[in-house]
Amino acid sequence: MPMKLQRRYKHFHRYRDVVQTLGKHGFDFLFKQIGLTEFLRGRKFTPEEELEDSTAKRLRLAIEELGTTFIKVGQLLSTRPDLIPKEWTVELSKLQDEVPPFSFMDVRKQIETELGHTLEDLFSSFEAEPLAAASIGQVHRAVLHGGEEVVVKVQRPDIEEIIKTDLEILHDLARLLEKHTDWATMYNLRDQVMEFEDILTNEVNYLNEGQNLDIFRRNFKNDKRVYLPEVYWDYTTKKVLTMEYVKAVKLTDSERLDKMDVDTGQVVTTLCEVVFKQIFVDGVFHGDPHPGNVMVFPDGRIVLMDFGIVGVIDDELKEKFGDMLIAQVSWNTEAILRSFLSLGLAPPDINRRELRHDIERMQHKYYGMPLSKIKLGEAMKEFLEIAFDYKIKLPTEFTLLAKAMIILEGIISRLAPQLSLMEIAEPFGKDLTRRRLTFDYLKKTISKNLQEYGEILGSLPRQLSDLMNIMEHGQFKATLEHKDLREFLNNLNHMINRLAFSIVLASLIVGLSLIVQGIEHSILWRIPLAEIGFIVAGAMGFWLLISIIRSGRF
Repeated sequence: MPMKLQRRYKHFHRYRDVVQTLGKHGFDFLFKQIGLTEFLRGRKFTPEEELEDSTAKRLRLAIEELGTTFIKVGQLLSTRPDLIPKEWTVELSKLQDEVPPFSFMDVRKQIETELGHTLEDLFSSFEAEPLAAASIGQVHRAVLHGGEEVVVKVQRPDIEEIIKTDLEILHDLARLLEKHTDWATMYNLRDQVMEFEDILTNEVNYLNEGQNLDIFRRNFKNDKRVYLPEVYWDYTTKKVLTMEYVKAVKLTDSERLDKMDVDTGQVVTTLCEVVFKQIFVDGVFHGDPHPGNVMVFPDGRIVLMDFGIVGVIDDELKEKFGDMLIAQVSWNTEAILRSFLSLGLAPPDINRRELRHDIERMQHKYYGMPLSKIKLGEAMKEFLEIAFDYKIKLPTEFTLLAKAMIILEGIISRLAPQLSLMEIAEPFGKDLTRRRLTFDYLKKTISKNLQEYGEILGSLPRQLSDLMNIMEHGQFKATLEHKDLREFLNNLNHMINRLAFSIVLASLIVGLSLIVQGIEHSILWRIPLAEIGFIVAGAMGFWLLISIIRSGRF
């Protein structure tokens, strides 16, 4: 049995749950289309046209029923207007990651298994009641024997295996959908599932989160405006993460912030500047800087939490994003078009004229508007929607970056509407441009280009030699394909088959006529073979005539 079929039947019950849950919400047609009807047997579903809710809402409800993996994937999709329609992103953004906590007995077992000691040996005190619970794990307060106050993040039992099973099912579904549908192929559905798998696999491994936190601590060690908690590595594994407990107030708790007399506008400005430093200077940024992951000290310093999702961008992507910002500020449509197309993979038949027109129309909305009034997050969201319309595949890092901008703009709207994200971003974009004009940058760029050209020139003799050897042995092949040739050959093949069928049919009728004239009785047990043959030949001829009429080519 092929590996993919083994996987399918290994997870038969979960596979059936997934298919039937989606079928219940009106998506059974997909599984009929890709041949998974064995999971639909014995179930009757309401036809899609009779369901009252929209497609987007039905998808959200189905995802909520299917649990952790699908909720996480749905939340990731809600930040990808370049992949799904706008109304879907709006609906999927309503997905909640709040679940009841698991038992303290399971918490104890998980910690003791992972760390190899009893809970009492590890901690002088440990609170049984969790501070927060989510689908992957939950957080408890504790105190180490040295007196350090900590928070311990504990993974749910068996959650890793559950996610692994669901991802295998998603991989199989993506493969089948790409095989049977054009839209799945167009959006490289299997590649998208692989990207989601990477994100979820990193999130479920607490060692990654601890390492990310250490990276940010190093990057901000000289910035007194930001505080990042310490990781206690002796008490941290893949399934248990122990960090310093920080006594600060969440950015969402506006009442306590007011009592502390904190300047909220300055806090939000600091947060935005910190994120832009991560993007334009460090190349590593917090992928989910929502208010629940930000805390504030009484002196206005901010604390960043939860580093499960982190974006990493190289110098090239950093520069392209900076170019887009500068082009947006200077109203340069052509520069925006160039930087936008350089960011993603555009289909070969993309209509550049229409794309330019849509970008100009978006620009017109902001034209003449003061910089402080331009909504950067909204503009980024519109770029993602344009990418969806024109089937431009954007890198995951860019969409994660766009998500961070949208979140920051949401924070500004709620807590400091007098601020402008674009104004805060502009100095970073200009600084990036200045750095590109420095001698060190030019030297680095020239050195990089010379190295690449050197590698190309160095490999050229070997490649020419290989090509000559191939030609010498008669193994050189050139493939030419006309755009419409395949369709023409298919039509020609269909026509020749019909012609051959007609000749055989005519020969059969003529032969039967000769047989009828040459014999008085049936040859075999007096069965009227000739008459039966005439009836069959007549039916075949009638079927051929109907098929020709239905084809519209007669």
